[in-house]
Amino acid sequence: MRNAIFAIVAACRGGPRSRFTALCVALGVALAGATAAAADDIEAGSPASGPSKETTLLVILDGGLRYEGTARNGKMHGEGTLTFPDGRVYTGEFARGEIEGEGVYTYPDGRSYVGEFRNGMRNGYGILEFPTGEIYEGNWLNDKKNGQGTVIWPDGEKYLGGFRDGKMHGKGTYTYSNGRVREGVWSAGELVRGGTAPTTR
Repeated sequence: MRNAIFAIVAACRGGPRSRFTALCVALGVALAGATAAAADDIEAGSPASGPSKETTLLVILDGGLRYEGTARNGKMHGEGTLTFPDGRVYTGEFARGEIEGEGVYTYPDGRSYVGEFRNGMRNGYGILEFPTGEIYEGNWLNDKKNGQGTVIWPDGEKYLGGFRDGKMHGKGTYTYSNGRVREGVWSAGELVRGGTAPTTR
């Protein structure tokens, strides 16, 4: 089992301190990537628990990974903030140890995403903003633009239409900075019907 060294600053709602300590250690093991069985081993010998209760705590692991929020059964659950060693920060909802639900994800390069997550990835509806001023608003599937969405570039040009695997795909409308509008059909980022429009954006 991976050995994680961490500091804990927490307030436990309900239960004796021995249970609080076991839960915090179990959460540390879960964040470090250990198996659920290992977490069960840590709690062996402690009194039988009643219904699951959420605990508010702070866990700092080796390498700088930090979680502050609520936990249930030794896993991140509820609302919290997860900070990665490379500077990425997620604040929002968790479920059964995964980023799940709605939240805000910021990146060291200045990008920020506000929206829905599933299985730790951008899934559903969300808005991604770049430090350059570029904005994408629309649907996501497994961290990629998929479905209907809108991209607005800093120069005022805009694309509204379909996406697949992160690229413009299907019917769409491209609006130029001078107000001219062109409708067309894109395939894997390339305009295949409807005239000429930027295809590398």
